[in-house]
Amino acid sequence: MKPYRQLDTAYQLIRQRHARRPIHGLGDLDEIVGTIRTDTPDSERSDQALRNLLAIGRTVPDASTVALHALAPALAYRISRTATVEYHQDALTELALVILDSDTDGSRLAHRLVNRTHSRVWRTARTDRVGGGSNPVEIVPREPHRLVLIQELLEVAASEDRVADVATARVSLERFQAAIVDAIARGVVPDQVWDAYRRSRLRAAGITEPTTTTSQERVLAHRAGRRLCPFVDAHLAVHAA
Repeated sequence: MKPYRQLDTAYQLIRQRHARRPIHGLGDLDEIVGTIRTDTPDSERSDQALRNLLAIGRTVPDASTVALHALAPALAYRISRTATVEYHQDALTELALVILDSDTDGSRLAHRLVNRTHSRVWRTARTDRVGGGSNPVEIVPREPHRLVLIQELLEVAASEDRVADVATARVSLERFQAAIVDAIARGVVPDQVWDAYRRSRLRAAGITEPTTTTSQERVLAHRAGRRLCPFVDAHLAVHAA
């Protein structure tokens, strides 16, 4: 997955630089990463290695990147492969923030940092999904069969002529027209109200270029829309939704 490949590439570059000019206080980076990732059944060595990295990372950003690389697999495992790439990217960003602002006391430090990150990014995704966000669909994880189904629906929508939708719209318009004609015949809707609505709202719905209207025409169109609202709700609202 791209976010993790980019992080691995960054780690390899740091590893090469460290081989030429060692970072003060650090030994073999691969050994440090392996120690951090092995935090069970005893996390003492893992905790100490991670604390050391985080302490050095306050002044040497490369050390924080090594810590991020060491914790990334556990985070990816917690999120699972069914999440979107964007969700994984957000999680890695959140992990970097957690690494920077978390204390290093207590045991099982790596496990706690990953858990904290997972909780934060999930709460953010859930807030976007429930409360609204800029791109909630991109960051909310979905099951694999849902992703396949969505893709198939998008492909069908792009390739079909949507004959059923056209037929439904036509029937709705015919019923709307019949109801208006009947209302005019019974005197429920005056001719001038329908004429104002037809020349404004219906005409605007059928053209792409905006037209210039006078203030009086806009007032008449607004009043006509309010008078005809029950007919629109009864015959066109479901289709418009």
